[in-house]
Amino acid sequence: MFRMIVAAALMMASQIAVAQLSFDLPPIEYSTTAPTDPVAKLNAKVASGDLVLQRDAKFGYLPALLEVLQIPLSSQTLVFSKTSMQRHLISPANPRAIYFNDQTYVGWVPHGEVIEISSTDPMLGTTFYTIEQYSPRRQMRISRRTERCLFCHASSDTGRVPGLLMQSTYTDLDGHRVMPVDSIWPKSSGPLQTRWGGWFATGTHGQQSHLGNLMIDSGDIVTDDIELNNGNVSELSKWFDVTTYPSPHSDLVALMVLEHQVTMHNRLTDTNHRVRHLIRSAEITNQEQGRVKSFLTAEEIIMIDQLAEDLVDTLLMVGALKFSEPVLGSSQFGKEFSAIGPVSAKGKSLRTLDLQRRLFRYPCSYLIYSDSFAALPEQVKTQSIKRLAAVLNGVDVREKYSHLSSEDRVAIREILRSTKPEFAL
Repeated sequence: MFRMIVAAALMMASQIAVAQLSFDLPPIEYSTTAPTDPVAKLNAKVASGDLVLQRDAKFGYLPALLEVLQIPLSSQTLVFSKTSMQRHLISPANPRAIYFNDQTYVGWVPHGEVIEISSTDPMLGTTFYTIEQYSPRRQMRISRRTERCLFCHASSDTGRVPGLLMQSTYTDLDGHRVMPVDSIWPKSSGPLQTRWGGWFATGTHGQQSHLGNLMIDSGDIVTDDIELNNGNVSELSKWFDVTTYPSPHSDLVALMVLEHQVTMHNRLTDTNHRVRHLIRSAEITNQEQGRVKSFLTAEEIIMIDQLAEDLVDTLLMVGALKFSEPVLGSSQFGKEFSAIGPVSAKGKSLRTLDLQRRLFRYPCSYLIYSDSFAALPEQVKTQSIKRLAAVLNGVDVREKYSHLSSEDRVAIREILRSTKPEFAL
């Protein structure tokens, strides 16, 4: 009974929170608008009977789902902290697997009741779905989830928009989060030594440290100078039975790309929603005052310009992690990721990995090619392109862009001119 009361209270709190947040108001109307993301399109085919996903005896619908969504198996990363809706199943002995491509993220755990899916809608932001693994129904069904998922995925951690979460947290031997008195709260956006708490990480990184593969007793004191001895791991069989997963890896390169995508997708959603709300408010005011519908005040123009600058900073990876030594993943993820393209006339790509001094060879996000970027309101998209051109052409040489050498700027400009002709950079 107590659990039922708690569950009901959480559901009520979630519904209240959703009702009060701006993404459920015009012009976004998140909960009542039909999504157009890849999983929504897949769901339409499944519901009509045009597509039937076969259930695997060992992994359920996971293999068929990854294949139809074109999500590489090499993208597998493993999280053992109890931080999802199936937390009761998750532990270091039974981690949750995450698979992803540019638009969609699939969460699967052995013996899980459902497969959890997050997908990116150009206008709505992140949308959430589940697939029942052991449903008595003959036909597999994909169900859209809103209130329950948004309780966490539309919180202050995502900027109050429907977004993605990738937490780094100290975790005990059972996967519960712990907060030692002397601990420094890890941040996934911080340096390497604060990353991947509660995650497994395979690959090499020299003398650089991280929090992956680390489990501590709840009474332990964690300090900055603790000798972790948890890095440079090539295989994970000492912690769990790797044969229960489609891949034995939790590639650290995939983890870093995942972190970048989570940050970039949330930024795109936040920018889209903020500008659309601003424009709608301006249109209402303009109508009331008899002005041209598209009129923007000086203050509104400044606000859009600031949002454009924030977006460009994320695109150009301002503040991104720098390596003191080369890193190397354990799987084929890096090779497969880089091979996707697009490629410029000179054979260069924004998906090319560096791994010697930083993650990407050319620090400009490949999600500039995404539907989410294309769907941005023209006011902020145009201003973002202008700001991007100013940086790449050497007009904007502020300190925060000092990570971009002159060669970097030339190369990124050439790639974008070649692969996105509408960019007059």
